[in-house]
Order: sequence, then structure tokens, then C-alpha cells
Amino acid sequence: MEKPRRDGTGEARRAAPVRRSSARRFLGEAAGALAVMAGFVALALAGAAFEAGGPGDYPPASVSQPAAPTTWLVDGFNVLHAAVLRGGPRQEWWREENRSRVVELARGFDDPRAELVVVFDGGGSPDAGAQASAPEEEPRPRVVFAASADEWMLAALRAAPDPGRIAVVTADRQLADRARHRGAQVVRPSEFAARCRGKEADS
Repeated sequence: MEKPRRDGTGEARRAAPVRRSSARRFLGEAAGALAVMAGFVALALAGAAFEAGGPGDYPPASVSQPAAPTTWLVDGFNVLHAAVLRGGPRQEWWREENRSRVVELARGFDDPRAELVVVFDGGGSPDAGAQASAPEEEPRPRVVFAASADEWMLAALRAAPDPGRIAVVTADRQLADRARHRGAQVVRPSEFAARCRGKEADS
């Protein structure tokens, strides 16, 4: 009996999809590899361009400086303790001659155009330590006595049209945080005293 001849056409037809699938897979892998290579090339070109151009080709980032304060609110007893008496018993704070020392210190502030307000806790004469002045002149500094100096200054910040132009002079951490939250600048008593005495701030 004659054996049937094997028809190679059928096998070829069955193998064709396998070859096409392998080709597609190969092309897909090749395309992915090319994409990765293209990414690396792009990064390399960008790095070379940056090195060639240098940082001078880019404008420096602008850092805005706060505007110079036009009004200074001075925490009177805090400045007395931190910059005038530099410690000492608390009962010394309430003596009028010591309050006058703070007022006299503020009178030497180096910006004659600035408005200075020294705020003390408790009662007292608003003119304590102030020199006599002509009726039309505003006393400098202005002295305020309030039930709470902290709350008086914070209320002044809330009412101010531009709190960013106000400096609060204090070393009281809580008052400083609340003043910054309202947009004011905070200055250490030693820095303020240095400007009043015409020398560098104490370290």
C-alpha cells in the first residue's frame, strides 16, 4: 500500500502564526528598548545643555525682603528685663525709674521717622519718662499702660492696615508667635537696644 505523502503546506500554515507572534513580540521588545534608550539620550542631552549653559543662563530666584517697619511696638517690661536690667528680681520691674530707663533707651532709636510705642502692663502715668515737648509735637516714644500689654499690641496689629510694616520688640515666645501669625515682624530686645545705643546687638 502506498503511504500517504506528507503535505508540508499544512505544517507551514500551522507554523506561520507562531512566527508572526514571535516577530511581534520581538518588535515590541525592540521598541521598548529603543524608547528607554531614547529617554537616556534625552536626559544626557539635557544635562550637557545645562552644563554648557551654566547657571548664569537662568535668572536667580528672587528672595523678597520684608519692608522696613514704620511702627515699633515695644514690650516695655520684657525689654526692661532682657535689655536694660538683664535679669534681676521681678519686683524691680515696677519701679517708675526703671520704666523711665526703657523710655529713655527708646528715645535714642536710630530711625527718627519711625513711630515708637512702649507698652507697659498695669497702671501708671502715660507720660512717665517722657520729656516735655511742644503741644503740636508727638511725644517719642509714646508710652501706653494697658491691663495686658500683649493684648494691646495684638489688638493694634489686628487694626493695622499693613501689619507687615509693624515690628514687635519682645523676647516673649508666645507673644512673638502670635505677632508673626498676624503678619508682624518680631525683633529681639537686644537688637532693638543696639539700634538705640548705636552699636551691634549683643550675642
